[in-house]
Amino acid sequence: MQAISIISTLILIFLIIMNYQDTAGVTILSSKIAQILKVTPHTLTLNMALYTLIIFILGELSAIFFFAPIYTSLKEKFQAYKRELEKGSISNTSAEAKIQVLENKITVLEKALNEALNNNSNDNQ
Repeated sequence: MQAISIISTLILIFLIIMNYQDTAGVTILSSKIAQILKVTPHTLTLNMALYTLIIFILGELSAIFFFAPIYTSLKEKFQAYKRELEKGSISNTSAEAKIQVLENKITVLEKALNEALNNNSNDNQ
C-alpha cells in the first residue's frame, strides 16, 4: 500500500511539473443551462498544475471519507475479537491452574492413603 501511495505521489509531482504552464477550463454553468435559468454562463480557467492538485486532493478526501467508516468498524471488531481472545486465554490459564491444584490434592491424598494403609498394616502385624 505504501508503494502505491509513493508511486501515485511521484506521478502527481511529475504531472504538476509537466503541466505547470498549461491552463484548463472548467465549465461551472454551461451556456444552454444559463439560457434556461436566464443567467450568464460561468467558466473557470485554472492552471493545469493547480487543477491536477485539486483533483488529487479531492480524490484523497473522497477515499478517506468512503473508507473511514469501514476502517473504524473493522477496528472495533478487531478490538472486540482481541478482548475475547484475552478472556479465553485468561480462562484457559485459570482452568490449567485449577487442574494443577486438583492434581496436587490427588497426590497429597494418595500419599495420605498410602501412609494410612501402611500404618494400618503395621498395626495389624
